[in-house]
Amino acid sequence: MAPAMISLARAASRLATTAAARGSGLAAPLGAAPGLSARRHLQSSAEPSKTLKVGIIGAGRIGQVHAQTLAYRCPSAEPLMIVDYFPEVAKSTAAEYGIPESGSDYMDVVNHPDIQAVWVCSPSSLHAEQIIASAKAGKHIFCEKPLATELAEVDDVMKVVEDCGVKMMLAFQRRFDPNFARLRQAIVDGVVGDPFTFRLTSRDPAPPPVEYVLKSGGLHNDMAIHDFDVARFLMGCECTEVTALGACRVDPKIGSEGGDIDTALTMLRFENGAFGTVDNCRQSPQGYDQRVEVFGSKGQVSFGNNYPSGVEIADGASVRSADLPHDFFLKRYEEAYKNETIAFVDSVVNNTPVPASGWDGRAAMVMAQAAKKSLNEGRPVKTSEIQA
Repeated sequence: MAPAMISLARAASRLATTAAARGSGLAAPLGAAPGLSARRHLQSSAEPSKTLKVGIIGAGRIGQVHAQTLAYRCPSAEPLMIVDYFPEVAKSTAAEYGIPESGSDYMDVVNHPDIQAVWVCSPSSLHAEQIIASAKAGKHIFCEKPLATELAEVDDVMKVVEDCGVKMMLAFQRRFDPNFARLRQAIVDGVVGDPFTFRLTSRDPAPPPVEYVLKSGGLHNDMAIHDFDVARFLMGCECTEVTALGACRVDPKIGSEGGDIDTALTMLRFENGAFGTVDNCRQSPQGYDQRVEVFGSKGQVSFGNNYPSGVEIADGASVRSADLPHDFFLKRYEEAYKNETIAFVDSVVNNTPVPASGWDGRAAMVMAQAAKKSLNEGRPVKTSEIQA
């Protein structure tokens, strides 16, 4: 078990279970976002040297999640500008979250003299060029996955980032979810002994449109890549072999027009001898399905789905939850989005390693490409076969 990964796992667990970061009192309660005056009050209580001034590229769904988090839930961050291809969207988002400036050109964020860190929340095909531009301008970078669309491009990006001496974190938010972080901590603490097997279940409530599938890179690169990262995070070592099965069982158009699958089962083998399965589907009638189990020489750790409430109904028919699981990832991982933001700001402000780097993103991308190759060729694929 790699010491660096153990250390980062412990850090992630502390962040997720206490929702607090070192030093600056970064935690803020979830719930209704406070007014702008409340946010300014929080900022005024922080040391000026501990406030990270940031810009956001992209005001789509995930960009707005990060804008709200930066504006209201991380007192040690101050968003100064948000830009989007559609300037009216950037302008309305800026007004909603009290961000002083907006625009349509990402270079306005990159060249802004007061911005110290950039949040890249744009379409995947633009990530590499925007990261490189930000790094060359001396800005730290927080990037939504993927880092780039090809492995060779990832290597080029990482070389620039390292040469420029800036920090870059990839947004694998599940590492910062309280359930995932606590389960990982149990493994690190030896509760399960030597991990033998694991099961990861990740199913979306409804399939995306074909137009999305065509631009997504496929189920393994778009959806399962989060599970591949989590498997690596939990095992604390590298994946060595991938075997994938898949089919189009939910929406025939995903196959006929999108050239993809919507249902998959992937087996992963790791350096520590453990192996397990990742179960993905684009549709889950019971809601957003996120479950994990790890079994080892001393025992087992697991968690089930999160629900809007803990209320149970008991009657003559059955005992059951009053609610379905959370409807999708934005609500299910609301706490994780806050915790990952706090973690990155903390790493920049205090000059500590980022908890999820571009190299973590590369490792997950290798696993995704191995899964696709296995599916296409009908055989197990060693991750060593995947080259840039």
